[in-house]
Amino acid sequence: MKIDYLNKFKGALIGLAIGDILGSPFNGEIRLDILSKFENFETFLWKNKRKIFKTYTDNTQLSLHVTEALIQGNGFKMNYLIREFIKWLDDPPGTNAFSCISSISKLKNNISWKNVATNSGGSGTLTRTTPIALLYNNDEDNLNNLAELISSITHSHPAASGSSILLARAISFLLKKSPSNQFLLDEFFELLILSILNSQKEVWNDLISYIEELRISLDLSIEAGLIKFSQIGVSQIYYIQEYLGKAFIHPYAISTIICVLFLFLKHLDSFDDFIYIISTAGGGATAAAVGGAIAGAFHGYSRIPEKLIKLVKNSKYILDVAERLYKTYRRRNKIK
Repeated sequence: MKIDYLNKFKGALIGLAIGDILGSPFNGEIRLDILSKFENFETFLWKNKRKIFKTYTDNTQLSLHVTEALIQGNGFKMNYLIREFIKWLDDPPGTNAFSCISSISKLKNNISWKNVATNSGGSGTLTRTTPIALLYNNDEDNLNNLAELISSITHSHPAASGSSILLARAISFLLKKSPSNQFLLDEFFELLILSILNSQKEVWNDLISYIEELRISLDLSIEAGLIKFSQIGVSQIYYIQEYLGKAFIHPYAISTIICVLFLFLKHLDSFDDFIYIISTAGGGATAAAVGGAIAGAFHGYSRIPEKLIKLVKNSKYILDVAERLYKTYRRRNKIK
């Protein structure tokens, strides 16, 4: 079956924004507390769509700025990216994006991009990988290198860069798959492992073991899986003891990507079923935005319900950016 790549590009970027919007009201809450607010999430959503689910956050904002930089530079060029990042400072960030604000403010003050990152392993850097994954989906070496690079500008910890590579490779893989046909899970997991294999980074080697653990845990319930993976890889200093044995998603990048993949692989049939589950899983805006990008890349724009797209106030702009990125992809790959 021929893949409609424009449909997939649009799906990934609009899916990211939808997840960002749906997850943001629940930042910092565990799954049990979120579920206590309603009997049916979909009913709750449409009843409160303008009161609670207002707009997306810096997850989407910065991802769109990265997309614009890729279009302007006909591919990745650091000067275009820096210019777009600095433009973001004039946007009102939707959350307290401390690592990003700190790093990008230094860029504005003409400090080299090599010296502005905080030593953060947080998940806030992940969604910016999405446009990289779309544009470089058939260029594995550049895809890996750029996913790591774009993460390291604001988050220097290898947990963030390794998780960014996993997200990029997941999106590039799913972009080429039809939701009408089952893909081979073993093929998917092997690709993820190979993308970070033979690294000198100990954290990446740990991440491989977590992927292997994920592979054999897909028969767990949502609750059991989230409890198992909620704080996977988190060091003792950042471990949240009061949440031990509770279902949520820690903002550590590794915990986020593993939990998102766990939930996605258990809900491959429907974009909306999955996005409702990831939005209420206890990972807030970032986990839901990461999930939305993955699911959107797999299902495509055409399989996302129109009512969800209408939640995104400037959806026309996002779809236009996706189309311009797709044209850049065609031009770079000499596709007529």
